[in-house]
Amino acid sequence: MPAPLNMFRAILGVILGACLLAACSAAPARNPDTHYDLEVSLPAIDFGTSATVEIRRVDIRGLQSGRSLVIMTGDNPARFREERGHFWHVATPTLVERAFTTSINDAQDELYFGNSDAVRGADYRMVLTVTRFAFAPGGEAMVNFDATVKSAKGDVVLARSYWGRAPLEAETPAAGVTAIGEALSEAILVFAGELKAAL
Repeated sequence: MPAPLNMFRAILGVILGACLLAACSAAPARNPDTHYDLEVSLPAIDFGTSATVEIRRVDIRGLQSGRSLVIMTGDNPARFREERGHFWHVATPTLVERAFTTSINDAQDELYFGNSDAVRGADYRMVLTVTRFAFAPGGEAMVNFDATVKSAKGDVVLARSYWGRAPLEAETPAAGVTAIGEALSEAILVFAGELKAAL
């Protein structure tokens, strides 16, 4: 057998052996995924009237509508990126609805906020459209939602946009989650004050 052919077979054997060893070696250890809940707290609220408010839906689009934490990577135009391995424990629309209803119901006992499963024949109906629900590492968290509240007859009672901002205490996803909760609290509190004036 000619020498070049033997050399070719030897090299091929070494390459195949290396590939086989690489395929059989253990995959590198991966950090486990982290899942977060959202904490929102409000001071006592006095609406001055009793009624029920049905949250018909919470709309969020794009990356912010999923379960991943979302980081803002730029402005003009706004740019977003998912934070790998860090997730909300439920999809963002459900997370916002639960945080909103729980916090505002805990802060007062005059207006009851709930979804269609919890509220029948509501006095008011509300739609939330969230356009910003993210944070910038080393910067701040931003939450922006549009709230439209209508009476049972369909008259518009309130239709406004609300912003909340909060600085991050550290450059970590957990700090971003905490700041998002604070930003949402700020926006809900402004909404509550304007809803009180509108009722």
